[in-house]
Amino acid sequence: MKEALNKTQAVAGGKGRLVRLVRHGVLACVLAGVGAGALAQSYDRGAQRQEAQQYRERFQMQGQDLRGFDDRQRAYDEARQRAFEDQQRRQMQMDREQREPRGERRMTPDERSDLRRQINEARKDLYPNAQRR
Repeated sequence: MKEALNKTQAVAGGKGRLVRLVRHGVLACVLAGVGAGALAQSYDRGAQRQEAQQYRERFQMQGQDLRGFDDRQRAYDEARQRAFEDQQRRQMQMDREQREPRGERRMTPDERSDLRRQINEARKDLYPNAQRR
């Protein structure tokens, strides 16, 4: 009878070793998985840093291109402002002409130069190939 108990205890002790071995195996797999994940994540960060550096370089190059764009934009804005001022001046002249009859006032120098320019343009349109004498 004593031998039966010893055999049972021996079998139970064998199961304990097997359970311990399985636990250590699972623990080793978990640690290996965590380590591999951390390694992959740090590798991804390196790739992200490299991409970020490339984006920065592209942005700096575009910033240099934008300086030329600013000059073009400034020239465009100035031309638009001049056109707006000319339109305002013409509108004021038209308002003044409507309020005052044409015969009662003298032409301003701007009006005279505009009239001369319009006459010259009309003459070019009417006689495009005029012969000079």
